[in-house]
Amino acid sequence: MALALAVALVGGPAVPALGQMVRGHLRDVRTNETIADGLVSLVRCGGERVASVLTGADGAYRLAAPAAGCFLLEARRIGYQTWIDGPVELHAGDDRETEVRLRALPVPLPPLEVAGAPPPPDAFLAGVGFYERQRSDFGHFITREQIQARAPQRVTDLLAGIPGVRVVPGTSGLDRAGIELDGSLLSHGGRCHPRVFVDGIMVIRGDARPRGLDVSGLPAATEAALPGAERPEMELDDLVQPEDIQAVEVYRRGSEVPVRFGGTSTSTQCGVVVIWTRRGRDEKP
Repeated sequence: MALALAVALVGGPAVPALGQMVRGHLRDVRTNETIADGLVSLVRCGGERVASVLTGADGAYRLAAPAAGCFLLEARRIGYQTWIDGPVELHAGDDRETEVRLRALPVPLPPLEVAGAPPPPDAFLAGVGFYERQRSDFGHFITREQIQARAPQRVTDLLAGIPGVRVVPGTSGLDRAGIELDGSLLSHGGRCHPRVFVDGIMVIRGDARPRGLDVSGLPAATEAALPGAERPEMELDDLVQPEDIQAVEVYRRGSEVPVRFGGTSTSTQCGVVVIWTRRGRDEKP
C-alpha cells in the first residue's frame, strides 16, 4: 500500500542570519496524533546526512542546512514505515515548514517462550510406583489434570476412547455400563471384562478365569486370600466417582500387566484397570 503522507512546503521570508531552515511536525497518518522520538534527518541529494533531530513530545522538529542546495527529508520511527521526500531545493535564507505523516508498521518480534516448572509429583502416586510404571511406557495412564479436562460423568466415560477399550452394558442392569478390553483370552473372542484394582485392592475379578482357580485351573488358596477376593462383583461405575479419582492405569492385555497386579498370567488375560483415589498430595501410601 502506498505510504500516505501530506507535505506542504511554504516559502517564507528570507532570513539570512538564520541560514536555511526546515521545520514542522511528525504525525500518525491514521490518527493525526503527533509522534514523539521520531528521527528526522536532512540528507544531501548525493547521500550525505547533514542534520538529524529527535522530535519532542509535540512531534516538532527543526533542522538547519549548512548551505543552500538539493536535499531530501527523511523521517523514521520504530513501529512506523520510513518516509523520504524530495528532492527539495533550499535557497539561501529559506525557512521551510513541512508536515510529515507516517504509517504505522507492526514490528515482527521473535516468539516469546515462557518456561515453568512442572507440578510436583503426587506423594501418594510416587509411593505406589505410578510414575515409575508410567515411564516404562507399558499401558495407558490418565492423570488428574486429564480427568479435569475431560470432566467425565462416570468412570466408563473416562475410559471410553482409549484404544482397545469398549464400553458395554453392565451385568446388573441396563442403567449400568462396563468395559471390555482387547485382551488375549481367546475363549472370549479376545474381548473380555478386565480385573479392577482400587488403591491396590482387587475389587472386580474380571473374566479371565473362574473364582478360586490358580493358573493351572486347580483350586488355590492364594487368590482366595487376596483382599477383596470374596467380595461380590460390582459394576465399574459403582466403585468410585470420577471427581474422587487421582489417576488411572489401564493394561489391555496380560503381557502389559506389572507383577504388582498379577503380571503375565491366565488371571490377567483380560487386562487390568488400576484406580487410585484422591487424597492429600503429601500423604504417603
